[in-house]
Amino acid sequence: MRVAIPVTNGYVEGPGEALKVQIYEVKDGSYKLVEEYDNPALSAMAARGAHMLKSAIDRKIDALIVAEMGPPGFRLIQNFKIKAYLGQGLDVKTALEKFIRGELPEILKPTHEEHHHH
Repeated sequence: MRVAIPVTNGYVEGPGEALKVQIYEVKDGSYKLVEEYDNPALSAMAARGAHMLKSAIDRKIDALIVAEMGPPGFRLIQNFKIKAYLGQGLDVKTALEKFIRGELPEILKPTHEEHHHH
C-alpha cells in the first residue's frame, strides 16, 4: 500500500501548506520512504491542497495521512476512492506507526469549511 503524507519539518501538515510530500510503501507492519518531492501546492494560486493531492494520486497512492482537509481536497479523493486519515500534530514516524495499527481516525468529511489563503 502506498501512503502519501504532506510534511513540514518532520511533521504531518495540511496538503496546501506542507513544504514536502513523502510517499511511503507500507507492507507487513513496516514502512519505507519511496519518494519525496517539493509540494506543488506552494506555487498554486487556488485550491492549493488539491494540487498536492493530485500530485500524490498521479503517483498511485492508496491512502493519505494529513493534518486537515478542506472540501475541494475531500471531493477529489472521494472521486478516486482514496481514504484519508487524520494525523494532526503527529510526527511522520508516529503517524505511520498509528496508521499501521489502525489507530488514526479516517476523515469522513472535510475537517474545515472552504477558506482562501491570502
